Amino acid sequence: MLKDELSSFAEADATDEPVVNGQLPTRLRLLCIGPREPSWVGLTLQLDAEGGIEPQFRWVSSATEALTLLRDDSFDAVLIAAQSDAFADAASLVKAIRASGCEDPLVLLAPRISDADWLDLSREECELLQSARLWDSPALASVLKRAIFRSERTRQSRRLEIAQSKRMARERVEAEHLLNQQRRIIDDLDATEATNVTRQAMLDCFGRATPSRTALPPEINGYYQELLRTYVIMGSGNLGGEIVKLADLLAVAGCGPREALSLHLERVESLVGGLGNRSTRHILARADLLALELMIHLSESYRRRTLL
Repeated sequence: MLKDELSSFAEADATDEPVVNGQLPTRLRLLCIGPREPSWVGLTLQLDAEGGIEPQFRWVSSATEALTLLRDDSFDAVLIAAQSDAFADAASLVKAIRASGCEDPLVLLAPRISDADWLDLSREECELLQSARLWDSPALASVLKRAIFRSERTRQSRRLEIAQSKRMARERVEAEHLLNQQRRIIDDLDATEATNVTRQAMLDCFGRATPSRTALPPEINGYYQELLRTYVIMGSGNLGGEIVKLADLLAVAGCGPREALSLHLERVESLVGGLGNRSTRHILARADLLALELMIHLSESYRRRTLL
């Protein structure tokens, strides 16, 4: 299972060159959108200082060209330059790019940006750079780097969330499988007892009584539920005395290992069912340890009673 998770990470990372040591990956592929193609000398020198050697620039002048290109290709980042009188168009393009499903890092350059525009575009996971120099701004490479790093962290977080969800789902399936196996043990014992009862009924005709199973007092269910919850949270700790007390109560009530195990499974199933998507692995591990400890004390309680 761990091997599958690692391989899925490797496949996901194979398509994207990772950011290493705080530097940009080499040969950045940048899509630049603006009314006029600028000179890339200044930005190239800035990127070179940040580790982005030999960047590849792709320039388009219209929103239609940009959306068509992004539909079929992906880039390390998308930069949009907005003139003062065309900021609304640039903001609409940012929203259209995000609405199309593109998750590439976005940087919007504008000579002026209002507070309302900042608030509006921040919801689109877009970095904003306010500078009258636009493409020649000395801060452009730093803002671009921040956009790429934030996008990379978002991707990594999403991968971890997916892996965590898959692990939780596998744990729940395993937990249900283990509980079903334990439940089948009890069912097999019940089936065996039913056969024995049928045979015993024939003997009753000759005056021999049939032993009956003892019903557990309802108070024990709530008591064991709290004991199980505490045991799962704290471990055995100082609960040894409580377990011995419960074992003695079960022995006095005439309950055997089968009834005790049935009680245990019902309470564990109830506890696991209320966990939602949280981990069940350590819950089952500690629950099994509690069942083992209870069975030991129950057998000791019966042994002491037979010696009296």
